[in-house]
Order: sequence, then C-alpha cells, then structure tokens
Amino acid sequence: MSKKITLKELALISEFSVSTISKALSDNREISTKTKKKIKALAKQYNYRPNATARSLKSQKTKTIGVIIPNILAHYFAKVLLGIEKEVSKKGYSIITCISDESYEKETKSIELFNSGCVDGFLISLSKETQSNNFYEEINDAIQQGLPVVMFDRTSDKVHCDKVTINDFESAYNATQLLIESNHKKILFVSPISGTNVGNEREKGYRQAIIESFEGAIAPEVLNFTDYPEFTTTLNQYLETNIIDGIVAADELSAIYAMNLAISKGYKVPENLAVIGFTDGILSNNSNPPLSVVDQHETELGKIAAATLIQRIESNETTAPQTIVLPSELILRKSTHSAR
Repeated sequence: MSKKITLKELALISEFSVSTISKALSDNREISTKTKKKIKALAKQYNYRPNATARSLKSQKTKTIGVIIPNILAHYFAKVLLGIEKEVSKKGYSIITCISDESYEKETKSIELFNSGCVDGFLISLSKETQSNNFYEEINDAIQQGLPVVMFDRTSDKVHCDKVTINDFESAYNATQLLIESNHKKILFVSPISGTNVGNEREKGYRQAIIESFEGAIAPEVLNFTDYPEFTTTLNQYLETNIIDGIVAADELSAIYAMNLAISKGYKVPENLAVIGFTDGILSNNSNPPLSVVDQHETELGKIAAATLIQRIESNETTAPQTIVLPSELILRKSTHSAR
C-alpha cells in the first residue's frame, strides 16, 4: 500500500487550493461536479484520507452516533440494529454500540460516555432495571445539556425526547382477539419483560381483550417471570392444574419456550393449543410448528429511529419532540388454526 499523503501535498499535486479540495471531498455545493470528480479521483489515486479528528474538531461534529440496547442476543434488537446501521451508513455516520444487559448501572456508564463528546447524539432502548425503578436522571441530564436523544421500543413519558415505537397495547389486544375469534377461551399470557413499558402495555392489551370478550366469565391468566429455569417450574406447575387452549407471549423466545413445554405435556399445536408471540425472527420461522407472530417491522423501526436522530442532529431548528408509532402486523403460521 502506498504511503498516505497530506492535504497540502494533494493540493500541490492537483494544483487546487487546500480550501477547494476540502470542499470537494465534503461534497460542498460551491464546487462543480466536474471538479469534485477530479479531486476525488486524485485523492483515491494518491491514497489521501481526511483526518477525522481534525475534521471533527473544526466542525464540532464527530459524525458518530451512540446506540444503547438492553440485549444483543434477542433477535428483535439485532434486527433493529441492522436497520440503524444501514441508515447511519447511508448518511455518512458511524455507530458506537453499548449493551446495558438490562442493568441501570451499565446503561448510566454508556450515557456518561456518550455525553463526554464522543458522539453527536444517541439512540436508546431502556433497560428493564431503569424502567422498573423509574431512574431517568442521567438521560434527562444529557438531553438538558443539548445532546440529541431518540428512544425506541422501550420508552418513557418521563423523558422529553423523540420516540419511535409500535402500539404494544393494540398489538397484543389484536393477537388475543384473533385467538378468541377462533373459539379459544382459556388463553394464557406469558412475559419475561414485565416492568418495562412494552411488557406492561402488551399485558394490558391481552387483559382488555379477555375482559371485553368474556365479561368476567373467564378471567385473564398471566405468568410473568425473570429467568427461564423459573419459568419452566412455574409453567409446569400451572399446566398440571389448568387446561389452556391458547398462549399469547410478550416476545419470541418465551412463546417458543412455552409452546415446546406444552407439547412435552401432551398438547398438540394447533389442534388443541394455539400460540402467538412477538417478533418475526429466526426462531419463529424455524420452530416446530412455525410460530404465528406480531411483526414489529424491527429493521424499518431502526432506520426511522436513526433518521430521526440524524435529522435532529443536523437541523438548526428546535422543534417539539415527536412520537412516531409504526404499525404492526400479524403473521399467521401453523401455530394457530388461522394459518390453515
């Protein structure tokens, strides 16, 4: 590889001024398309790369955004992150990704890092511990200091910033109604994310559908849990003393876990048990039988969240924060009768 040259050296070679070269390489409108192409070709030929540190000091922009997610193993967040990466790359930004692992302390350290000046703004889906305890001081401090922030998926009304989400209440309500309309009555709701706004809204949607449809004749049944060994024991005990014909799960993994455990107890899916989860991921497509799901359009949500943040970073106007609610969609597969 040839040795990198400096901006001044490229100016001597090209016979353009340093200012003209800088403007051409940053696609400034003052420079003609013909000149831009010539300068970019010479920069490539002579292995010139702009100094990112110097450029950020001059512009006071890092062209980097931060992302904080609670769990990288969940396919939902992997798909959101894919959408974010596609959008920021298209706009010429880079990303720094931090994982809170559902920990308020880890989330706080990430916010402090981002607030130190290494990013121009950040995207965040709140940790379970943060939401369960209503700890929002650090994120509100970052916003008050002028750092653009966009929340996605797990959000809070106690934080004044842009948000991108789906209608979790309506999505769970519709999923439950689908089972009820297919003559299922004893429908169990399972969730590993109670304490988050997402988990709480989905549980509320399920409860509302049960209450409206059965008018007290059948009560909502909810199993909230924090870890899967606990869930195995609790669900096993529940199935030994209760007969169910439907499961609505707050996420993808808990739906498949519950379905497999029910099958091991003698249930046949979908003949006498229908199951619906959230997130159209790898697991739901490859489970046996394939899982019916609420598709949250995760990749598109990531793109919109990133675009919203970049617009906020690059805009000179101060406008009121907006909440963008994306539509969800029921994808019916063989874990429900409706897929037939």
